[in-house]
Amino acid sequence: MIHLDRDAMTPLYVQLANVLRERIREGEIPVGRRLPSQAELEVETGGVVSRRTIKTALELLATEGLVQGVQGKGVYVIAVPS
Repeated sequence: MIHLDRDAMTPLYVQLANVLRERIREGEIPVGRRLPSQAELEVETGGVVSRRTIKTALELLATEGLVQGVQGKGVYVIAVPS
C-alpha cells in the first residue's frame, strides 16, 4: 500500500514519484521490470489520487531518465537513481 498525505505541502504526484523512485533505488522494482499500471497504482494508493496524478508522477520519473513508456506494454524501469 502506498500512503500519501493529502494535507502535505508536497504535491501528491511528487509524493508518488518519491515512493516509486525509492522502490527502484532499493531494487524492489529492478531495471527492466514494468512498473505497476496506472490502475494498479490507483488501487495501491487506496483511490486517493486520480490517474492524471499518477500519469504526472510517471512523467516526472521519465524526465529524470528512470523510466520509459512502451506503447501498449507499460512503463519500464531503465535506470536506478543515484
